[in-house]
Amino acid sequence: MQQSDKKYRVLRRIGEGGMAEVYSAEMQCQPGYSKRVAVKRVLPHLARNRRFMTMFLDEARLGLLLSHCNIVNVFDVGRADDAYFIVMEYVNGVNLKEVWELFDQRNALMPLEVACAIAVEICRGLDYAHTLTDTQGNPLGVVHHDVNPANVLLSVNGEVKLVDFGLSEAALHAQKVDPDILRGKFGYVSPEAALGMRSDARSDLFAVAIMLYELATGQRLFYGKDDIESLQLARAAQVPSPRAANPYVPASLERVLLKALARDPDDRFQTARSFGLALTEVLFEMGRPVSAFRIGDVVDVVRSHRREHASERAAFIEMMIEEELMRFESLDHSDPPPPPADHNLWDDGE
Repeated sequence: MQQSDKKYRVLRRIGEGGMAEVYSAEMQCQPGYSKRVAVKRVLPHLARNRRFMTMFLDEARLGLLLSHCNIVNVFDVGRADDAYFIVMEYVNGVNLKEVWELFDQRNALMPLEVACAIAVEICRGLDYAHTLTDTQGNPLGVVHHDVNPANVLLSVNGEVKLVDFGLSEAALHAQKVDPDILRGKFGYVSPEAALGMRSDARSDLFAVAIMLYELATGQRLFYGKDDIESLQLARAAQVPSPRAANPYVPASLERVLLKALARDPDDRFQTARSFGLALTEVLFEMGRPVSAFRIGDVVDVVRSHRREHASERAAFIEMMIEEELMRFESLDHSDPPPPPADHNLWDDGE
């Protein structure tokens, strides 16, 4: 990636999604001072799509308006050498998708109180965004529209942050260019969104409830063999009893989850605040307070597993190289016959 007027110094590539690749970078401030940031660069084939880029930049600028501890801050949106980018807060940690996958792999469940605490923090961020107004006090009507585990970041310090606010419409348009962009995300859409109806802030809350259900039970809720089946499951919105899947789920948490996952939006929690308060009451009832340190402990476990996996992969590659070298050394190394004189590659032309 090219540097942008030397304001950002790219350190390393840390990931790639359907629309962009992400780099760890330093933002140059005053001489001698810099700030660690994440730079999201739009993939080249999408950067050439003018309509996509218009939507992407318009929606990305929404992030500049948002400032909350549970939302990843956006610092800059721009272009350098035909590369469009978003500069945002660097979160040192993992996403909730990685957390889910590790617990699933180990056939284990996240402690219920930790799962509820994470959901409460997500609700705090959504409450701020959903109630944001302009300078005249008029509601801006901000909705995320793409709340899913990959867009929930957990830091080593136990912070919970939502990322990619406002990019859902651009992602839908990009899907026409690359159908894989939204693959795997349809398990977190609301019934009304799956039916193509107008969705509002309550769809964001529905997605939060799906994630909490899955963390609490260890079972995917609307997860089909492909995206079409996932959409069909979301449209039907049939929710099995959480306590049937995990008897340790308190009855109070089950009531909250079933209300949050009601098929009719009018039967759900109407605001992120009311949903978050209901979960907070469940936490008090459980009598197991959760600090940011507990969430940070979960992040440490996932990062440790990631490092172990990387070490195992490196060891496997090294073993394969050694095997190839041994096979090479076992070959007959007798000198090959010289090439014909008229095909001498080093002929100096004399």
